[in-house]
Amino acid sequence: MDYKKQEEQIEEIISYYQKQPQEQENYRAMLEELQGVLGFLPQSVLERAARALEIKVTVLNCLVKFSSALKLAPYQHKIVACTGERCGRKDSPSLLQLLKDELKTDKDGLSYDKKILLVTQNCLKNCKTSPNLMIDGEICPHMTKERLMGILNNLK
Repeated sequence: MDYKKQEEQIEEIISYYQKQPQEQENYRAMLEELQGVLGFLPQSVLERAARALEIKVTVLNCLVKFSSALKLAPYQHKIVACTGERCGRKDSPSLLQLLKDELKTDKDGLSYDKKILLVTQNCLKNCKTSPNLMIDGEICPHMTKERLMGILNNLK
C-alpha cells in the first residue's frame, strides 16, 4: 500500500472516532483499525490520534501496553520472561540477562533489529515447570541457556 493511501485511511479512521463517544472501547477499536492499516502503532500516529481526540497520548499508550493484540513496533516475535519467585530461584535472572545481551534490547525491550520484543511478567502461572518463558504466546518450560540459544537462532 502506498503512503498516500495509508495517510488517507489513517485520517478517515481518526475522523470517524472523533465523532464517537469518548470511551475506552472506542479508543481500543480505533487503535486496532490503525494497526490494521500500518501493521503496528507508531508513536507519531498515537500522538496524532490523541490530539484529534483531545486526550493525553498516555491514555493511548496505556491501552497499547495492556493489550496483547496491539504493538508499538513492527516486531515479529514476543518473548515474555517470568520473573516470579520460583522461576527466580531456578536461573530465570541469568536467562533474562542472556536474552538482553543476545538481543541487545533498547529501553522498550525491542531487539536491536526491531524483530523481537522482550518483556517480563511477575508470574506465568506455570511454576511446576520453572524456569519458564513464553514465546509468541506459547509457554516454554524447563528453560536452559542452551535451549534458549537454539530458540533465539531460529527466531532471528
